[in-house]
Amino acid sequence: MLDRYFYTFHNPAGNHFVRGTGSFPHVLTVDIPLQGRPAWAVGYAMETAIWHIVLANGDLQVVEVTPEGSAQTLGFEPGWFAGAQPPLVGVSMIEGAYVLRSDDSVSPLAHPIPVNDFEALYVDQGGELVLGREEGVIARLPVQAAPDARLVMNRHGQVALYANATDQRYVHGVLGDDLEAATLLVLQIREREIQLLARVDLPGEDVYEGIAPFWADIDGDGIEDLVTTVANTTLGARLRAYLWDGAGLRQEADSPPIGRGNRWRHQLSAAPFAPDGRIEIAAMRTPHIGGALEFFRFASDSLVQTAALEGFTSHVIGSRNLDQTAAGDFNGDGPPEVLVMDESRHAVVAVQRADQGAKEVWRLDAGGTIVSNFAPVELLEDRLALAAGTADGRLRVWLPR
Repeated sequence: MLDRYFYTFHNPAGNHFVRGTGSFPHVLTVDIPLQGRPAWAVGYAMETAIWHIVLANGDLQVVEVTPEGSAQTLGFEPGWFAGAQPPLVGVSMIEGAYVLRSDDSVSPLAHPIPVNDFEALYVDQGGELVLGREEGVIARLPVQAAPDARLVMNRHGQVALYANATDQRYVHGVLGDDLEAATLLVLQIREREIQLLARVDLPGEDVYEGIAPFWADIDGDGIEDLVTTVANTTLGARLRAYLWDGAGLRQEADSPPIGRGNRWRHQLSAAPFAPDGRIEIAAMRTPHIGGALEFFRFASDSLVQTAALEGFTSHVIGSRNLDQTAAGDFNGDGPPEVLVMDESRHAVVAVQRADQGAKEVWRLDAGGTIVSNFAPVELLEDRLALAAGTADGRLRVWLPR
């Protein structure tokens, strides 16, 4: 695509992994006053770093930070969104930056995603999947998606989403409502049509407990696979990966379940976390009650836990914000870290895999309670910055030194 796009979950695949390297915890801290309580933040960089912040009432504030830490508000648009809809920011070499805003037909709890230079895909208010262009709707697919279902896309333009939302199976209700999906779909857009590539219908009372899967290559074959969370009343949540061959699902692999109902596991990211550089999946077990950051590795036909470290969180019960995390080489030492929050949500904490288990490698105080998603930015020369909004109406920005 000609334009570049920036997401609350950092990339189109939904995997919270970012490129670049940082100097954390040796950073410059900048606090920017906002005109309300922040809900979402999405950033990008040119000569300076720019964050688009959606406030809890739907207002939009745009701020700029120079490499030296000088900050200013570039723009403010009241009522840009109906409530705290997650934003999608586009950057055009011709038109500059823009925040994608949809009409009343689109679900207000998600956003469209561009699938090429002319077409966008979105969930409408009736739960249908819609392909549209500037002149109108091209195609529809009835999928019964939840209103907060997010669409994630791999590097080949194949899109995955959860469908057949229901409150008649396992109802845990910690992600904003009682609806959870019973079906996983993979599709592609070709010749102005929505083409279904794969479908998985969960049996019994199983549900996908989340708002989206994410794409990541977990078996090292160079093809992105799908990572999901499956849950039920008896076993609680377990990770499930579906290996993808580019055209269909060829294998599934589960982690051990938590072992009891009403216990959630938050899938975070997949990257070469292991000390030997192998790919592992990071997840937060029970983020609402003594959360433990876990790492899993695909082995033959299952996901095997390789490490765990307790004392963190990545989610607020009842929130639809599942993006309070990031992964990348923020401290510049080579291996990536997973960023989560301490249990008070007052600090960003970086955890890295070690030869034996996992260890905390740095933490930074946010100066208040973190309420937005994590919003990393890849600056010039591939240097990483990070921002997060706090409950007292600030955007705290950490810039590399």
